[in-house]
Amino acid sequence: MAIHIVTVLLSVSTTVATFAAAQDAPAPQSPAQQTPPAQQTPPRSGRTAAPATAPSTAPSTAASPAASGASEELLSPYDRESLTAEYRIAPGDVLQVFVWREPDLSRELRVRPDGYVSVPLIGDLFAVAKTPKRLAAEFTQALSNFVNNPQVTVTLGTSSTLRFYVLGKVNKAGEFPLVGRTTVMQALALAGGFLEYAKPEEIKILRQELATTGGKAKTHEVVLAVNYKAIAQGQNLQQNVVLKAGDVVVVP
Repeated sequence: MAIHIVTVLLSVSTTVATFAAAQDAPAPQSPAQQTPPAQQTPPRSGRTAAPATAPSTAPSTAASPAASGASEELLSPYDRESLTAEYRIAPGDVLQVFVWREPDLSRELRVRPDGYVSVPLIGDLFAVAKTPKRLAAEFTQALSNFVNNPQVTVTLGTSSTLRFYVLGKVNKAGEFPLVGRTTVMQALALAGGFLEYAKPEEIKILRQELATTGGKAKTHEVVLAVNYKAIAQGQNLQQNVVLKAGDVVVVP
């Protein structure tokens, strides 16, 4: 009888303890009332975290010339060495003289070996070493004594100095006008190629260079070697030089 009473008391004690623990535990929340994990621990530093962004796929312009401020250079197939800044009239040049509303005074003039040109009403005018623009101004001043408000234009028709020569074993040897940039390979093409038994690997360019020694200008001859076969094979391309006025290309 005593054992039975003890068992009943232990069972009652366990039930009371279980009920007390259940009263202390927080009530379970429904799924709608549960707080998302991201909102349970808000930042406490007072600063808002920057949202993550996807990496930009826009192309970078740091390497572009416009972004770096680099100016585009205007390219030209003509180098400065082959161009004349200001053409100077030479003996043998043919000039075109045009006088506005004066057809009798407009004509073609050839510069004589003494450097003069003969003009109606004016007589002789010295033209050598002058630019066409300066000679036109002198024409205008001289004609003002005979014509009211003359307007004169002088242009170069044919130059006696802007020429080069190809000699030796080529199909068409002779004199050629130097128009713009002309290389030795282009000159040989104008000469029609080589004759039989020519030695294209031993071509020479004879050039007159002006040098100043002791305050005096002197002309000396320079010989440039050209190996046509090497250039044709893509080698020694520096030998494909740009011709200057008066150059003589010799093909042995």
